[in-house]
Amino acid sequence: MKKEQISISPYLIREATSADAEGIAFVHVNSWKTSYAGLVDQDYLDALSYENRLDLRKEILQLKTMLHLVVVSGEQIVGFADVGPIRSESRVGLYTNDENIGEVYAIYLLEEHKGKGCGKALLDRCRQWLSDNGLESFVVRALTGNVRARRFYEREGGKTIGETTINIGDRYYQEVSYLFTTLLREV
Repeated sequence: MKKEQISISPYLIREATSADAEGIAFVHVNSWKTSYAGLVDQDYLDALSYENRLDLRKEILQLKTMLHLVVVSGEQIVGFADVGPIRSESRVGLYTNDENIGEVYAIYLLEEHKGKGCGKALLDRCRQWLSDNGLESFVVRALTGNVRARRFYEREGGKTIGETTINIGDRYYQEVSYLFTTLLREV
């Protein structure tokens, strides 16, 4: 598969490398703190550790069964996405028996870079990678209370197919799953 870069002025979307781990960890922690404020327990958000996310990110970037993308503005990573085969825990609560299914594990952007087309470009690139790898549909999960993310996924063609309860920091939250086709939508 070819490695391509997508330009959305002034942003560049490209495949992540191991050298991007620090930038991705920074986005991960900061986007959780802004995106989930008021949705996830504040003590949990306050305790998020850049160092822990960096260690986790280094491990994730070694996984070759998935695609890792970053959004770059200038020299700074301002967003990222991960996509691959569906995880077993993501099948819980789904109302589909489809075996040929992928999953977008994460799409995160720093708050000041949302609403500028990067999320859509990341989702489209993930969709293309899944299609190129023979997966005809995919799942994305979002906290039920994350209205902004849910509206985005619904606008991009996601159909609700289930809900589940997840544990974040010893508290339980509802999460909704969206099913997408890998066929790109006509605009």
